[in-house]
Amino acid sequence: MPSVRHGDTPQTPLGILAVLVANAIPLAGVVWLGWDPETLVAIYALELLVVLPLAGVKALFAGRPPATDRENGIFDVSESDLVEKRGSVRLHDRLPPIYPRNVPFAVAVVSGGLWIGFFVLAPLSEVVAVLDILGRPEVLLSVAILAVGQVAETAVTYFRNGRYVEVSPFAVVEIPARQGFLLALFLFVVTIGGATPVLVAFVVVKVLFEWSGIRAERGGGGRLTGWLSGPDSDTTADHVDVPVGRPSATVDVDQRSVVAAAVWRVVSKTGPFYVVLATFVWLGVPTFLGAGAPSLTLWIASGLAGLLLLSLLLVGDVVEVVLTDGWMTYSRVGDQIVAQDRLTDEPQWVTPIRELRDAAVVETRPADRYFGTRTITVTMGWGDDETELTLGPVSNPQTFVEAFDLPLRSTDLSPLDRRFVGAAVGSVALITIGGGVVATTPVGPSISWVLLIVSLPLLGVVPMGFWKLAHP
Repeated sequence: MPSVRHGDTPQTPLGILAVLVANAIPLAGVVWLGWDPETLVAIYALELLVVLPLAGVKALFAGRPPATDRENGIFDVSESDLVEKRGSVRLHDRLPPIYPRNVPFAVAVVSGGLWIGFFVLAPLSEVVAVLDILGRPEVLLSVAILAVGQVAETAVTYFRNGRYVEVSPFAVVEIPARQGFLLALFLFVVTIGGATPVLVAFVVVKVLFEWSGIRAERGGGGRLTGWLSGPDSDTTADHVDVPVGRPSATVDVDQRSVVAAAVWRVVSKTGPFYVVLATFVWLGVPTFLGAGAPSLTLWIASGLAGLLLLSLLLVGDVVEVVLTDGWMTYSRVGDQIVAQDRLTDEPQWVTPIRELRDAAVVETRPADRYFGTRTITVTMGWGDDETELTLGPVSNPQTFVEAFDLPLRSTDLSPLDRRFVGAAVGSVALITIGGGVVATTPVGPSISWVLLIVSLPLLGVVPMGFWKLAHP
């Protein structure tokens, strides 16, 4: 694919034309086919199920780094170190490069899009028989055309015309998310006032919103388009000045330990929340769509959807951690240490070794204890530029410390307090056994097993607290 420089993206009407054509079918249905408010509401709600995942795919290719201030967006990715990753990976010559730093945005749009979907689907189910409406061929055709319109706009404006070079992942995922919230607001208006003029006005307003979003992507418009586009960035990543010369020492991270640490992070931190989210999908979809008597097929389909969502979120978090650290190589060139990512073939940072201080071994990583690896934290810089770096995990920690003159006396891990380790393991066993009793036998207390699943994030605090206390 030919390179496209920032600022020379062709401005074509094909993107908004695809949106106009796609929305012409619902408009015709309102004016000439006599569609009721419920039909129109269901069509546009289902369109969100296409727009949000599509935004996640688009975000992977966004060429601009995200804005430094990331507190103004709907999606929060501030806890992910991967956002700072430099470089890109090209999977195929005909595809634009994919930026690992954008993966957290794609994961966030999946979970965030689910909540937006529930925000629309829950009230919608009270006034609309969605499954009955979907049984009408003209409705399915309209939803399909809307989806094709969104895909066509993406293919033409975003990929073929090189728009992906000029936007940040924040703008890509925030535009449909904010439009989704506005759409939810107008859905209530439509269901309250169902006269034909109201429905026509609704379609027109929706098209204007989509047009303003496209305009905002191109840097035009005023306050509304600026809000719709979300936080963006007009800066590029700073150049890393790599010293010239052959490295006197080179150490790769231990990928086995990185993967194990990623799995531990998911199990101990984000996994319980994802289980709750998947449970909401499994139980909520039949409740919303089943009109009080959901079929077995609907239960099975929603359960599979919940499992798929859970798998995507869990794998996404593991992939984030592995992409952050799994291909890192530390090289010593003269008196400087260079961190190079082998996957993107891009230097991540360079710092003089003499500026590294306050080195300490991370004690709380089970992967390091199992594989014999070590992860070390050091402080770099001074004043406002002070930063804590995490080095490793490395399989030969003593050699690593000596080769890079790190200010660390010993790489040994402190012995665990076995009392608290036993308490952590015992609490996990009690939660597991108790959950099984509540879910499968009448012996359990008179509480719903669903409440047990919803309480997983709170219950998980107990074993994690014991595990932290086991470290001196």
